[in-house]
Amino acid sequence: MKNIIESIIQMEWDFFDKVENEGGRAACQDNWETFSKMRRSQYMAWSEPLLKNWKADLNIAREEGRNPLTEKYGYMMCISDPEANKETARRLPPVSQEKKQVARCIVDRLILQNETFRAKYPLVSGRGRPLRTLEEPAAGGTSIETYELGELWTYSQKTLELFEANLDEYEKGGRSYPETVVENGLKLRGFESLDQAEEYLAKREKQT
Repeated sequence: MKNIIESIIQMEWDFFDKVENEGGRAACQDNWETFSKMRRSQYMAWSEPLLKNWKADLNIAREEGRNPLTEKYGYMMCISDPEANKETARRLPPVSQEKKQVARCIVDRLILQNETFRAKYPLVSGRGRPLRTLEEPAAGGTSIETYELGELWTYSQKTLELFEANLDEYEKGGRSYPETVVENGLKLRGFESLDQAEEYLAKREKQT
């Protein structure tokens, strides 16, 4: 699975490098280390069938001359502010109602899991995105709801179904998908666990 993950991240990085922003190239487009760790932490939480199907989606997009990363950020803009991004919506591949329904169900479940995660690890999670799209104006950043919907809309129907099945497995096993992804990222940065990171941040708070 490690080879599949690395090949997916490299493909995504190539797409990410070619994303054109209205305000010019973003600094994050030159930060391979952060990008690779963020994407790796997610894909370490995926099943092998899900990884293989998403890699196939990326290959198809490349063959068709599409950039799924450009599409993701375009969808996010349309979700966050549909009125201001009507022209952007017209340029993006249409998303079927079936895909939207599956994506909506997945995101609703992820928000519930994130709420539990935030109650359990308030210091670690306090550094993350706001939960819902409606919270974005006050928070000044993209929410988990907007980000996840935008990304899920770029998946094929089969990849969406496999993602849903992956989430089912986490819930059946009493595990949290968001916690797993965040803990993966923390381990890539040198922490042993979420508990250790929470304790570290608590100590830092006391010192300030």
